[in-house]
Amino acid sequence: MSQHLSKVKSWELLAQQAHFRPVVMATLCSVSLRQLERFFAQTFQKTPKHWTRELRCNLARQLLAEGWSNKAVATELAFSNPSHLCHEFKKLYGLQPRELGLPLRDQN
Repeated sequence: MSQHLSKVKSWELLAQQAHFRPVVMATLCSVSLRQLERFFAQTFQKTPKHWTRELRCNLARQLLAEGWSNKAVATELAFSNPSHLCHEFKKLYGLQPRELGLPLRDQN
């Protein structure tokens, strides 16, 4: 495996810096996307795309629980819009954020 990848101390921080885009994460690590995919398969037993989706939705869940609006969360976590946030949330959890008992507001 690439030495660049084994030196990463915080994958969460790197993912946030890359706006949760695996191809940007690979670029920041100076490796190909395929190398990153192999590393993630060995290290996390999932693809970088699935791993970043889980991370982003978990962060979204935390922010929503703190009372952030869905619009603010979408902006903070680089979702294209609040609908994208809800769609990704449903993909991961099988429920919309409001169905998990989290408050959803349209404004800050």
